[in-house]
Amino acid sequence: MNPTVDTPDASDPPSPTAAAAPGRKLSLSAQVFIGLGLGLLAGLFFGEVIAPVVVVGEIFVGLLQMTVLPYILVSLITSVGRLSYDEIRILAARGGRFILLFWAIALMATLAFTMAMPNWTSAAFFSSSLVESGPPADLVALYIPANPFFSLSSSVVPAIVVFSLALGLAVIGVPEKERFLDNLDVLGEAIMRIAGFVARLAPIGVFALIASAAGTLEIEALGRLQVFIITYIGLALLLSLWVLPMLVGVLTPIRPKRLISACQDALVTAFATGSLLIVLPLISERLKELLAELDLAGQEAESAVDLVIPINFNLPNLGKLMSLAFVPFAAWFAGSALDLDQYPLFLVSGLFSFFGEVVVALPFLLDLMHIPADMFQLFLAVDIFTGRFGAMLAGAHTIVLALLTAASVGGRTRIHWPSLLRYVVISLSLAVAVIVGLRYFFEVVVPQEYREYEKLVGMDLQMHRVESRKILLDAARPDPEGSDGTRLSAIREREALRVGYAKDGLPFVYRNEDGELVGLEVDLVHQLAREMEVRLEFVEVPPAELGQRLNEGRIDLAIGGLLLTPERALAMRFTVPYLSSTLALIVPDHARSRFNSIEKLRGMNRLRIAVPNMPYYSKFIKRHLPQAELVTIDSPRAFFRAPSDYDALLDTAEAGSAWTLVYPEFSVVVPKPDTISVPGAIGMPLNAPRLAAYVDTWLQLQRDSGLIGKLRSYWILGEGANRKGPRWSVARNVLGWLD
Repeated sequence: MNPTVDTPDASDPPSPTAAAAPGRKLSLSAQVFIGLGLGLLAGLFFGEVIAPVVVVGEIFVGLLQMTVLPYILVSLITSVGRLSYDEIRILAARGGRFILLFWAIALMATLAFTMAMPNWTSAAFFSSSLVESGPPADLVALYIPANPFFSLSSSVVPAIVVFSLALGLAVIGVPEKERFLDNLDVLGEAIMRIAGFVARLAPIGVFALIASAAGTLEIEALGRLQVFIITYIGLALLLSLWVLPMLVGVLTPIRPKRLISACQDALVTAFATGSLLIVLPLISERLKELLAELDLAGQEAESAVDLVIPINFNLPNLGKLMSLAFVPFAAWFAGSALDLDQYPLFLVSGLFSFFGEVVVALPFLLDLMHIPADMFQLFLAVDIFTGRFGAMLAGAHTIVLALLTAASVGGRTRIHWPSLLRYVVISLSLAVAVIVGLRYFFEVVVPQEYREYEKLVGMDLQMHRVESRKILLDAARPDPEGSDGTRLSAIREREALRVGYAKDGLPFVYRNEDGELVGLEVDLVHQLAREMEVRLEFVEVPPAELGQRLNEGRIDLAIGGLLLTPERALAMRFTVPYLSSTLALIVPDHARSRFNSIEKLRGMNRLRIAVPNMPYYSKFIKRHLPQAELVTIDSPRAFFRAPSDYDALLDTAEAGSAWTLVYPEFSVVVPKPDTISVPGAIGMPLNAPRLAAYVDTWLQLQRDSGLIGKLRSYWILGEGANRKGPRWSVARNVLGWLD
């Protein structure tokens, strides 16, 4: 359901027909549609200039979330507390089985959703989520509210739901409970008044969110978003117009066509407003008319309708649960799909989380699955399109659940096995057709071109270039020491800083599409040379010879993403470590889940790992994985060009992520639970203490000034790849109002 319009003002309850009445003030849904349209137009007109208005949208979302947890607490306690134990038993026995059936359908639809996501080639720059292990999921703390106040303050929705249900059940048997429940009703009304006020701000919030999204969203991202929007709409229509109505036709004497015709105004109103709450009275009225046609207009059946409809509003419905599919979509969108062993925790936690509102449940689930939290803003953007279909599906869920429960209480349900089997076969066939058709559409009709490699090789230095040239190793003859007998004075007198680099040092040193040397450490030494007021001379050196060439005086510094090891420290001097990386494995995409834990690695009988020429880390891996065969290679390319010869490549997560941009059929995996940090530094001659003191001090100053952090974001996190000119807009590109 669309979270922005789901809660009307309790002080002014809307009628189902008021939204459509001619000559009246614009309804909230109409205002939201206007805000949506104006936001799209503003984003297209102003482009990135309008991006700062997202703050207004974030304020609106925060206000919207403010009332959700108190509302869950109060509404569940009062809804359950007003029932009797007999009513609870009847609902649990008769309606509970249908509730469980619908939840099962929702979870199966979520899994089906993932099958529609196309196998588009994708890769991503390094993300801190790769190495963030976090604490393991504590299922006891997740579902058992040992401290309800902590659960409320930490937004642990499943535990809040368990506590609210337990308290509601306990209240049923308390004498004079009405006084307590009446007080809760007052509190609930106050919460609804706040929510109603916030809901009236929805047009402004929607405008701000959509304007910012439309002004900054790139065409490529929009192409990937269509996967969620189209698949959600397709499955929502299948469930609303076939699966649920036909289930009624199979289990009761009511024909599906009659059900749809009787309730179509409620479904259309839910779709138009994006709200289930607003049509609950209309649903109740239409269902009682249908019950009369079944000769079930008695007190027992009508009471079942009156109980099921409001209780179901507090339970996860299909409209809400379909939003669960956004979590695996977000992981796929970010370039790191959920592993199969993550799905049980995701589905169970998602089901309980959705007892609350989507705006609380989704951020919780994104954190639980270690998916970047900013993906929630993406959901708010797509929910503008999908939320109406979710509201319609929620309405269909409520109608069918209440009708089946009432028919069951009245003894009018029946199971005709041939009809039920035919219904199941046809429903599954339609679902397969929808999923296969969507998959074909995404992969064949609108395939997405892989562009991340182009972004990598299209990057240029962030800092200003100094005069530089490349010279051959043979031409880099050792110079005599400077006038004061030091390497530092020799550099200043020759007016050139010679930097040796090992090729294949992504993302620290590599050549871009123009043939220029670029990378984090190339950027760094350009800044160093600029401050030393000398030019740069780059010398390509085989990795094994870097120490020798430094000490000979052919080069002054060595770069290329060098990691500190005791063996290397005997061959060259290192600067103070300026960057910390994390050991990782690079593996084929399809094998990611096999390598994501140390325990799984230890259980592999045959394990062949390609490793760089660093004996220290080779010995470290051998101690932890004694059964592994380690094969030393000179360059990561040896692994990527013959992947069938190895199971994995040992590298850092930061460097490995850059390599997967070149070879997107591979992924970076950091085995959990423990991560191993390794320091990186720049190589220097052993016999140049003054040069070492100078560069060490300079690096420390750059780290403290924030330059190292900026270069890390630019080269490792990929901010430089996404840096581009202003996006097209009417104001800039058509009218010329903006520079």
